Amino acid sequence: MKLGNKTFLYSVIIAFITGMVIFSYMIFLMPAMYMDYKEKQNRENAKSSLAYFKDHESLKGMEMRDSGVFGIAIPDKGYTIKIAGSGFEGNIEFISPSARKLIDQIRSLNQKSFEKSDDLFQKFKPLLSSVLHENMGEIKKNFKFTMDVDKSVMPFKAQKRKIHMLGGGMGMGEFTVKSNYSGTSYTNFVGFVKKGKTMLVIVNSVMTPTAKEILPVIYGSIPTLVLLMIILAFGVSEIYSKKIVKPIKKLSIDAEKRMYASSYSLDPLEVSGKDEIADLTTALNLLYQKQAQAVEELEEENKRKEVYMRALSHQLKTPVTASLLLVDGMIGKVGKFGDREIYLPEVKDQLQEMMSIINEASSIHHMSDQQEIEWIDLEVLCREIIEKNRINAEAKGITLRIENPEKKVYWQKNVRMLRKILENLIVNGIDHTTENGDVKLIIQETKIRVLNHPGHIEEGLIENIFEPFVTSVQEENLDKQKGHGLGLYIAKYFAGKLGLELKGKNLQDGVEFMIEKRGKND
Repeated sequence: MKLGNKTFLYSVIIAFITGMVIFSYMIFLMPAMYMDYKEKQNRENAKSSLAYFKDHESLKGMEMRDSGVFGIAIPDKGYTIKIAGSGFEGNIEFISPSARKLIDQIRSLNQKSFEKSDDLFQKFKPLLSSVLHENMGEIKKNFKFTMDVDKSVMPFKAQKRKIHMLGGGMGMGEFTVKSNYSGTSYTNFVGFVKKGKTMLVIVNSVMTPTAKEILPVIYGSIPTLVLLMIILAFGVSEIYSKKIVKPIKKLSIDAEKRMYASSYSLDPLEVSGKDEIADLTTALNLLYQKQAQAVEELEEENKRKEVYMRALSHQLKTPVTASLLLVDGMIGKVGKFGDREIYLPEVKDQLQEMMSIINEASSIHHMSDQQEIEWIDLEVLCREIIEKNRINAEAKGITLRIENPEKKVYWQKNVRMLRKILENLIVNGIDHTTENGDVKLIIQETKIRVLNHPGHIEEGLIENIFEPFVTSVQEENLDKQKGHGLGLYIAKYFAGKLGLELKGKNLQDGVEFMIEKRGKND
């Protein structure tokens, strides 16, 4: 499955899970939370209504908030009370004895009365029954009722009865009944507070809907939510595809192109943004750059090896052919070659020449595989090499000298390779310096110079001086070649391995070879 299809599938799954969580919340948690919220809101509204009535002794200008509210102000004397609502105010005088007893009982309420809620309910229950009986008696004088009452049918059930002490002399009773048919709750908040000698009573009636009334609305919103989730899944998938899938696909296409094309013919990838895709693109550019450099170095290495092997084969042919001719002549006792005492040493010299070439070739491959790096004291290393070659130099009357810098110089390189480079350069200087000459090493912070004079590199050889088996012939001894031409080639090869630059040039009265670091921080 492709990444784009996976992205769409994951988006659908996430949208489905999110939708299920939302639906579960809306169906199972939100109704109960809504009812709990409405109950707390109704209670707070009742408290604020009581506080407002206490401050103003009127309900005009008060925000009603979906509730029915009316207030009663009972003076400390008399039985004429004040009633108030949001749109009316008036007075009611109580005439019947039971009603006046109820008014007196309300006047007697104080903070301690609300602390014993059960006793308070018991005190008011007979008074309320007496008032109801008196009024029903008056009604029966003028009306005649005939009805059958089924006491088993109860439309309402008492649910909650609670007294709240609000502080500041205010108390509030909460009385809730629940419909047995719809489950709707009806609550009356009856608040009491004394302001001076006047008892203020407020009645706040509210209704709290049941969860059954909310669920149909939730079920009706499901199709819309499903549609929104589908749109969300497509939108997220498209955005993700644009921001993630397309850049990754671009990287994949570029990688395929690089598989079948040369790294040099393709431009680096374009980096846009600062996200992980941009980091990956940058890393791939660096990888391709390193890969191209590695391929280039490998091609150069293969080319060098090919040239070297061809030159090695050609160079070995001469001593091998000469040895075979000498051996065949001595076996067949052909002419002067029958004198073995003279020509056997010649054969030995040819075999030693071959062994020297083979040893040099072996040292190249053996040392090139070594990767150990360490800090090298250049002065100590150069003095060791000079002492090793001093006897050969003195045999020709050549002076070996070393010129040190003012402070110690250390290079972090492979010591065996660097030693081989310096040895070959010094040996080359000794071999190509005439008698009573000198070879000098100059150590500097970023370079080492090897100078010999008198000496000169033939103009025809200076361009190819570092190629394998390139040799010069001394002018005073044309038939004697100096070495087999691998010294400078090995020095150049190891210098490349160590990240050094090796150059050679003619001076006015001699020759200079210089080893130099390629970078300041190398």
